[in-house]
Amino acid sequence: MREHVGRLVFGLVLPVVVVVAGCGVIRQGVPAASPSELAETVGALRPRGWRVHNDVTWYTAENLYELIDGRAEFYISYDVVGVCFASFTQSSESDIFVDVSIYDMGTATNAFGVFTAERSPEGRQLRLGRESYRAGADYYVWKGRYYVQVIATDDSEEHQQITRDIAEQVTDALGESKESVWGLKALPRENLVPGSVRYYLVDAMGLDFMKNTYMARYQRAETEVVVFLSRCDSVESAESAVAGFMEHMNFYGKGVKQLTVEGIEMAACDMGGVHDIVFRKGRLVGGVTEVEDQEVGIEAAVELWRQVEDE
Repeated sequence: MREHVGRLVFGLVLPVVVVVAGCGVIRQGVPAASPSELAETVGALRPRGWRVHNDVTWYTAENLYELIDGRAEFYISYDVVGVCFASFTQSSESDIFVDVSIYDMGTATNAFGVFTAERSPEGRQLRLGRESYRAGADYYVWKGRYYVQVIATDDSEEHQQITRDIAEQVTDALGESKESVWGLKALPRENLVPGSVRYYLVDAMGLDFMKNTYMARYQRAETEVVVFLSRCDSVESAESAVAGFMEHMNFYGKGVKQLTVEGIEMAACDMGGVHDIVFRKGRLVGGVTEVEDQEVGIEAAVELWRQVEDE
């Protein structure tokens, strides 16, 4: 098989990010198309006059490395169910391809996670699926439990038209679920930087105890702040997550202090020129990370605490 190379774009490290970390991973199954149904859907997308290079193929977590060696672990970390992949070309001698990948991520939340992790800030936003964007001739779509990539090896106007048609057809063909993504409802909307919400199933901020985590940026005056928020399975698991955060602060930071601000208990720490603030509210764990001005971070953490609800 021809080596599949996707144009993966990673988010930039920004001064402040909003994180919603869930201590327990919520599994919400959504009825899915079978591998054969997805293969039939993808095969029908072949542009007129083009052919399928090799076959439409279904990959699972066990052999995904054959398709995207070096990147498979990323999707596996989001519990990928499988990937339906096809590569279209005009002839056996042509080096022009259009690759179509449908990632079945099992839940809408996981699909949102991989979509946001690879979202390009320069991408042109589209009205496909729940969220989507275009970068050159390449299309990226999140719809329900699916994450779709339509990637061309050529950015010509002709191929932009072909990839657009394919992206529209595959989005229409995929079933949509009513499954909600908790973080998109839980995070406050006011002053939220558009397109900044991200989701981490595991290892948010590189911390193995921060799971089921959303991230986003908020604009406060002239400062962008990053806050994190987690709905854990229980108060006890939330307390455990805060204890892990405190241990991390004490080991890597300096000047750790516990505060009570307007009746809200929290901890703050200098993490080497930037500051982290963490709090617990029932089963929720939240705060602010990597903010240069600790007072601004504390104000943002207080505001977040007031606006989120432990349902």
